[in-house]
Amino acid sequence: MKSPRLKTAIIGASGYTGAELIRLLDSHPHFDLQTITAHSQAGKKLCDLYPHLGTKKNLVFSSYDEVKDEILAADVVFCGLPHGQSGEVLPGLRPEQLVIDIGSDFRLKDSSLYPQWYDREHVAPAELSKWCYGLPELFHSQIASSKRIANPGCYATATILAVAPLLKAGLICAPLVVNAASGTSGAGREPSPSMHFSHVYEDFRAYKVTRHQHTPEIEQALRDFTGKDIVLTFVPHLIPMSRGIFISAAAQTSGTATQADCLDCLRNFYAQTTFVSVVDYGFGTKEVRGSNQVLIGCTLDKRSNTLIINSAIDNLVKGASGQAIQNANIATGLGEHLGLSSIGFYP
Repeated sequence: MKSPRLKTAIIGASGYTGAELIRLLDSHPHFDLQTITAHSQAGKKLCDLYPHLGTKKNLVFSSYDEVKDEILAADVVFCGLPHGQSGEVLPGLRPEQLVIDIGSDFRLKDSSLYPQWYDREHVAPAELSKWCYGLPELFHSQIASSKRIANPGCYATATILAVAPLLKAGLICAPLVVNAASGTSGAGREPSPSMHFSHVYEDFRAYKVTRHQHTPEIEQALRDFTGKDIVLTFVPHLIPMSRGIFISAAAQTSGTATQADCLDCLRNFYAQTTFVSVVDYGFGTKEVRGSNQVLIGCTLDKRSNTLIINSAIDNLVKGASGQAIQNANIATGLGEHLGLSSIGFYP
């Protein structure tokens, strides 16, 4: 029996993650994208804002209020609104609708953390308990039974997947130090002085050191998965490229753990997953560009008993829109791989 087409809507579709979501949904056999909203672009054709999406000539941005009935009639709703805005809109959707929030409003379970890390009170703290943290490789069963899924952040995805199996197996221990680098698309489409070409070109710098908002998200997910309290030092960097996240995490090994032990642990844990590959060769962000793939590897520094764990993802795909589709596939009982590629484009 042929699976039905599911009416799909995107709230806040004009940013980079929205454009990437539309690109990926174009090849999805079961999600029928019918409605896109963007308050700042209302009335404009999608192909005028993003010419590379020219095959979607009939899609026009609308304001949320103009198409609210269409959104309420959708089977699947993706949301790409900025922080603080999805918390105002999504509680008004029907409980039976599948809703995936690509933003950050429902990632943290403790509402008291939002003022500290996001500089504002949470607008709907009573809603937080209804949302599942959508990292499929760790929380698949919870996602499969949920109608409200909080898509992880890009840095969080790459970091958690790199270290979670090792921490749970006791092969490494906290404290954990993570140096991370992101392409400029992670800052979004809205222009700012710090994102000007002349500012980022030929430059490499740390930012939000000790205060990046993905820090508590990573600690929460690792605690939920391992049952252990994790102390994280997280140092993000901006690198002058458009796409990609690269993680270098460092932690002390436990006991007599070897590099081979750690690689075996990672390989065994991810053996049945669709998008994670554990490798014993050097890699970078180019190998995953445009795909939903995750590459993970590790190297043991025997002099200091420190394990260096590396991971790479495309921040717009596995770090955002691709993972959102992966979550929607799982929650609707479809094949996890549908609409997604595990092969990147190179060079």
